[in-house]
Amino acid sequence: MEKSIKVALMLAFIVCFTAACTNNNIRQVMGSAVANGADTQVKYTAFECTTLQQRCVQGEYQEWQTSDKELGCSCKKL
Repeated sequence: MEKSIKVALMLAFIVCFTAACTNNNIRQVMGSAVANGADTQVKYTAFECTTLQQRCVQGEYQEWQTSDKELGCSCKKL
């Protein structure tokens, strides 16, 4: 499990640096990479969070406010 998270993080760094991401995008890519390694989906807009909440029937759904006052959410598979 640890190895897959490390691989996901390395891939996220490569993607961000080659795509010249902003700080916001880096956080989103990094969050998604870590979440994928933990069987969790992460989204960052109100529309995507509403859709994710509807699909998260057999999982644990959470919402939060990001540092730039945007909505973030996740669904962890149980």
